[in-house]
Amino acid sequence: MSRVDPASPAADTRAAVTLDELLDLLDLTCVDEPTGRVSHWVGQPQQHPAGRLFGGLLLAQALVAAGRGVGADQRIISLQADFVGGVPTDRPLHWEVTVVSDAPSLATRRSRLLDDAGEELFGAVTRWATVRADLPSHSSLRPRPAPDPETLPDLADRFGSDERIPPWWRLNRPVHFRHAVAPPYFTVADPNDRQTSFFRATGPLPEEPVLRSAVLAYVSDMSILEASFLALGSARHKPGARILSLTHALTFHAASDLTGWHQFDCRVEAIAHGRAHGVGELFDETGRHVATASQVGLVKVSTDR
Repeated sequence: MSRVDPASPAADTRAAVTLDELLDLLDLTCVDEPTGRVSHWVGQPQQHPAGRLFGGLLLAQALVAAGRGVGADQRIISLQADFVGGVPTDRPLHWEVTVVSDAPSLATRRSRLLDDAGEELFGAVTRWATVRADLPSHSSLRPRPAPDPETLPDLADRFGSDERIPPWWRLNRPVHFRHAVAPPYFTVADPNDRQTSFFRATGPLPEEPVLRSAVLAYVSDMSILEASFLALGSARHKPGARILSLTHALTFHAASDLTGWHQFDCRVEAIAHGRAHGVGELFDETGRHVATASQVGLVKVSTDR
């Protein structure tokens, strides 16, 4: 595939991905033995107007590649990832999965995305475990008070005609993505270090737990550090502003199905020397705490304040 010209009108259409297309992108091909000590997988890229792959797809494909080789009764419990280099969108994605450890109740896998020279561009360690329904569960966290997501606009509805906003943030997505309060994309909002948004798949998801977890990983990279701009009194899309993910971690507390609305309560815990640390708590439509995400990234604010 050729790289998309971000100035071209075609960039908008080619970068948009439906839910069915996302599921196709998560259908990786194994070129050797999926349960071998080392296995190799090929995935396809999602177009992006900037010519660099969306990090959420890397998280999701890394999870799927690892999950294809674990026991059928094991579920993802954690993911820790490092974004090492920019990943172009004009070529297939080559994954190497290594078995780090294997046990009947717990497995560890390392997924690495390699470039044509064999250098690592992205890496993730995932842990998988059997589910023990007989053991107690507890979470002290509850969703923040927020509007009904059915009353809120999607990104494409809120910003679709605002050409000041880059195309990626105005596209239809495979999930409904709705902010509880208009995000600080071009207008500086009141100072704050918290942001709430809602996610829901645009259609039913497969029953397969690996794919459901992968879709959750995909959406977890959409908004964790946006509140940095609220905290700094700046705007996300003024010239010169940017976010660059460095690390990403996910802890899965309970099985979830993004066919229903999920609330993502994010907070920025620290910003220092151009680096931000953010945490997001994800709750399903019943208020159950299903996952925690955290991210460290480079944050640059616009000099046009």
